[in-house]
Amino acid sequence: AATFGLLSGGREWGGCVGLRNLGNTCFMNSALQCLSHTPLLRAYVLSDHFTSEINRVNPLGSQGRMVDEFANVLKQLWSDQYRSFSPAKFKKALARAKPQFANNDQQDSQEFLNEMLDLLHEDVNRVLEKPYVEEPDDDVVAKLALGDAAKQAWDRYLLRNRSVIVDLFQGQLKSEKRCTVCDKTSVKFEPFMALSVPLPSFEEKRLK
Repeated sequence: AATFGLLSGGREWGGCVGLRNLGNTCFMNSALQCLSHTPLLRAYVLSDHFTSEINRVNPLGSQGRMVDEFANVLKQLWSDQYRSFSPAKFKKALARAKPQFANNDQQDSQEFLNEMLDLLHEDVNRVLEKPYVEEPDDDVVAKLALGDAAKQAWDRYLLRNRSVIVDLFQGQLKSEKRCTVCDKTSVKFEPFMALSVPLPSFEEKRLK
């Protein structure tokens, strides 16, 4: 991954700027504030390092429009010029890239965050032409040590996906399926962006 300096803003409480509600956009604003306070991502954006990695030919992204607007939001939040800022241009660009967010309905913040990170990833994906990557047969994977199989799966993923979003936000999950008839096992390794963790009920916490 590229190296870039951390930028903290001009004040002791740099980045403490509100985002104005544009009509049920608290789901979007809360996620943007979380991303704004992710130090390495913020440094990548505020240093303008992202401009040299914009992938404007990627059909899976927004041809750089979303990362440009995301950068504009972060620069306003950390400019030391505002107490609050309206992300109207960002919202407009988001509606073009992801029509499900075009209206003023309340949305799920985690769903927005996943969609946003995926857009940012494709906008700065360093892989300009994604190759076809064939998955190995289960029998081939079964002969490998677990660590080797996981590494090979991750290396295959990186052949099509290399970005600061992958570096900072993505990990790998192992799943295993066993046939109840023939007892054959299938092991797969898959990338993930976020993990949903259930919150225990009060009664469950009390019993523990």
